Amino acid sequence: MSLIDNIIGVFSPAAKLNRVRARKALDIMANRGYDGAKTGRRTSGWITPSTSADAEITPNILKLRDRSRDLVRNNPYASKALRVLVANSIGTGIIPNIKNKPANKLFQQWVTECDADGHLDFYGLQKLIGRTIFESGECLIRLRYRRPEDGLSVPLQLQVLEPDYLDSNKNELVKGGGYIQNGIEYNSIGRRVNFWLYKQHPGGNSILLNTLQSSPVPAEDILHIYEKLRPGQSRGVPIFAPSMITQNDLDEYEEATLVRKAAEACITAIVRTEDEGSSIGAVTTESGSTRRLEELAPGMVQYLNSGEDITFNNPPASSGYGEYVNTRLHAIAAGIGITYEQMTGDLSQVNYSSIRAGTLDFRREVRQFQQLTFIPMFNQKIMQVWARSAMLSNKIKVDLPVTWTTPRWDWVDPVKDVKGEEMELSLGLKSWSKTVRERGLNPDDLLAELLKEKVEFEKAGLVHPLAAIIPTEPPTN
Repeated sequence: MSLIDNIIGVFSPAAKLNRVRARKALDIMANRGYDGAKTGRRTSGWITPSTSADAEITPNILKLRDRSRDLVRNNPYASKALRVLVANSIGTGIIPNIKNKPANKLFQQWVTECDADGHLDFYGLQKLIGRTIFESGECLIRLRYRRPEDGLSVPLQLQVLEPDYLDSNKNELVKGGGYIQNGIEYNSIGRRVNFWLYKQHPGGNSILLNTLQSSPVPAEDILHIYEKLRPGQSRGVPIFAPSMITQNDLDEYEEATLVRKAAEACITAIVRTEDEGSSIGAVTTESGSTRRLEELAPGMVQYLNSGEDITFNNPPASSGYGEYVNTRLHAIAAGIGITYEQMTGDLSQVNYSSIRAGTLDFRREVRQFQQLTFIPMFNQKIMQVWARSAMLSNKIKVDLPVTWTTPRWDWVDPVKDVKGEEMELSLGLKSWSKTVRERGLNPDDLLAELLKEKVEFEKAGLVHPLAAIIPTEPPTN
């Protein structure tokens, strides 16, 4: 007996009619719902647990990270995709525009000193950090404060660490209502207070691994940079995660196709003879022994002996390889977030309009990563720490309003773009400073350079192209 039967009864004709109407009402409600939520034969294998972001990431983060790195090392498409992402999002560096000239000069000096390893400058570190975020899902930057006698312009350096340094197996409760989850320690109100880090890379020297143990590092000394995709997410996921299986399947398919092509290229001869001791075209040598012919050469003419017959295999040629690979590469590119043309370099199926339209979507995603993830989580925080360290060491004494200039993007037809920008400027739809920043330049530096250049042109007896709009002397305040 159904739930409806229990509720309305089953004995009277009126109750029977009501039961039929109730069932129809339930059917109508079900048909008005979401098809994606229905259960049945087609969705019986669709398992969708209601888990949090960390519950999904924690047991899989190590495997995802290792497989992502393996793809970048060994898969040419993944390697190219990573380079495209880093080149477009970081380029030659995201540059600060500091209005205070003494502070700007001091920062330019620190740019070459900031790497704790002593290998890269500030913009080289940005490239390394961006690459690590895309490949490993996240990146750690440890702030290393130095002593005055170390001789740095500002006593601060940056140490870039892979996420492997974070002890992901550290999960426990802490006195005072706090807890440690995935190597990150939180206080009673959920604020990060410590990162539990290894002193060495856990995948490094096996001798050191015997004494490998994590220790707490204050959260204010660590920048943890990753793209946050869900509320409450505390760890990052490699950008290749949605397409890993597809990339691995394509690798296996290409390997299998290569083996098949090698087999197709082989010619196998089957010899039938009535004499078991004979062989195709057997030749008697001077010593009286018989030399068997077991290899075929181009242009060879060979006569068979009496009673011999020969047939050749004819393996069927495989087809559909190009269509399958093309479809899979489109899916891989979509999962990573770049265009098929960027990942493969194949421009045979596009024209100027189509490639521009596809690139615009990609650049919107890159700009989103720059402005909403990388600049807030790295550039702005580093500038705050750097300014504080500079003020404490009496190098500067002012707050620093800073804007950040992202690398410029080049178009296939720059003439059309310059004309479009000229129209926007003439209509007041865009400021000149913003136009300059979008080209990867500092407006203040460009103005100073133009003024200096005009003076040099005049000394040489030449007319500067912008002489009509650039004054000889800068305006006085």
